[in-house]
Amino acid sequence: MTAADSEPAEMILGLAAATGIARGQAVICHCGDNVAVPRRLLGEDEVPGELQRFETALRETEGHLRTMETEVRARCGAADAAVFDAQIQMLRDPLLRHEVIGRCTKGKLNVEAALSDAVDELMAAFRAIDDPVFRERAADVQDVGRRLLNRLLAREDTDVRSLPAGSVVVARELLPSLAAGLGPNRIRALVAERGGTTAHAVILARSLGIPTVIHADGATTKIRPHDPVIVDGVAGRVFVRPSESVSREYERLQASLANRDQALRELVTLPTVTQDGVAIGLSANVGNVADAAAAARAHADGVGLYRTEFAFLVNAGFPTEEEQFQIYRSAAAQLKGREMVLRVLDLGSDKLLPYFPLPIEANPSLGRRGTRLLMRHPEILRTQLRAALRVSATHALSLLFPMIGGLDEFLAARQAVEDAKAALRATGQPFDPAIRVGAMIETPAAAITARALVWAADFLSVGTNDLVQYLLTTDRTSSEMAGYYEPLHPAVLQVLKHIIEAATAEAKPVSLCGEIAGNPAYTELLLGLGVRSLSVAPTELLEIRRVVRTLDSREASRLAERALAAGTIAEVKTIVAAKRVPNDEATFQRRALQRWRWEGGAGP
Repeated sequence: MTAADSEPAEMILGLAAATGIARGQAVICHCGDNVAVPRRLLGEDEVPGELQRFETALRETEGHLRTMETEVRARCGAADAAVFDAQIQMLRDPLLRHEVIGRCTKGKLNVEAALSDAVDELMAAFRAIDDPVFRERAADVQDVGRRLLNRLLAREDTDVRSLPAGSVVVARELLPSLAAGLGPNRIRALVAERGGTTAHAVILARSLGIPTVIHADGATTKIRPHDPVIVDGVAGRVFVRPSESVSREYERLQASLANRDQALRELVTLPTVTQDGVAIGLSANVGNVADAAAAARAHADGVGLYRTEFAFLVNAGFPTEEEQFQIYRSAAAQLKGREMVLRVLDLGSDKLLPYFPLPIEANPSLGRRGTRLLMRHPEILRTQLRAALRVSATHALSLLFPMIGGLDEFLAARQAVEDAKAALRATGQPFDPAIRVGAMIETPAAAITARALVWAADFLSVGTNDLVQYLLTTDRTSSEMAGYYEPLHPAVLQVLKHIIEAATAEAKPVSLCGEIAGNPAYTELLLGLGVRSLSVAPTELLEIRRVVRTLDSREASRLAERALAAGTIAEVKTIVAAKRVPNDEATFQRRALQRWRWEGGAGP
């Protein structure tokens, strides 16, 4: 008798973090669990010995991380291996060392307890940051601390490479240490109770094509070792001990997805053009060299948004001009002559770096951020601009300034570019003197004054995530406010139309990025509003290309006219939904959930 026959089936809802469908046997990984730490007071004569144990653990842990960095670099490339270099930098961070040594020498705590307390304090600091990318760096701190504790307690690190082939790893949190052992031939899928879509292990799983579901509440208690599991990384569901009927449905879905993937691959070299011959620019949003390479493989028109924050995030301090130059040049080289739009560093308020302390603000979401912040710290901006300009000498590169509040701010940003050019010219450094400089439209002020901004800018890029947030005064990261964050709000459509018309009147390019751009449900509406350039995640490129090639721009314009005339969100949704044809995946999900309810499952 199988587990599916003897135990009741169960479905766990979660968040799809890496797409795909996989089946396998569950392995419960305790890498994210709390470690029981001995705690005692030291005698004065014991302190030197404890400090020596700490130094030994630091050296041994760094050696182990170097080994894993080499393995991942060989298998996945330098970008994915960067997580281990970032952890090595954390090991060397004087703050961590100072905190542990201080607790040992002054508090007379044994080194295990001192380390545990210091790591907890650093993790709390990271998790207090509102920005999800930075908040998820708490997992790196936890991972480094756990490695050190394992050395001090003479325990082995969790190594997924020793797991049997076909395993589905289930954990409280997917710590970065999992990355060294990930491989689609051994690890079929990942399930975690906590974590985020930008966690290092999730990013690597996505690049390796390993289906991943996070926020799967109670997974480590509801799933037992060796349970048969189906992980649905399309809809964010985990089926535990599935019935034969559900298993058969998912066998059909896997075959359907394989056929769909093959059909999408056949679109790689085809143009992104509507049925009536309107060409749509389709670029990629990237954050590292690996993303740029993926965009090139999908024949993207270029990189519409290069987020430079990652290069700063993995460093223990501000990267030098030369370090930034090498990073940006490596990414641009992947594009083989196609343009890369580099967004200057977007930090501030709730998006912070540990080594860049800023004053606490009463209302972080309305605080100093992006271009405003950089203009107050010209040394940071100057270094980045010099690095980017040097890349422009040999690669097609444009500059994009984030969180612009109006014409005054953008003119000041342009002057900073001119100053950087003059400095390079004085030292004989080559650069593109005609490099394009664009403004990112993310604030209501920038949207309203778009006609003035487009006059001064070479191009516009609409950052829809923040624009929707600020237009509708709703926090897009808050689960309580999720119902108010609505891209189909009539105000959003009216503002997008205004921005596009402003750019068109001056014959300036305007591109759209953010979640709206990458959602195929919105593609026809966006084309109808006049959007002719989209920038999406590399994984979304082929699907958006497929949808564009099924559309007629004239019908899209008529759809947009009806949507613009609507007065409520419900009316807009009804208009858009009437044009939408359910895809095979959506149809399958309804069928699977119906069958689940017929068989006594709770459903979502």
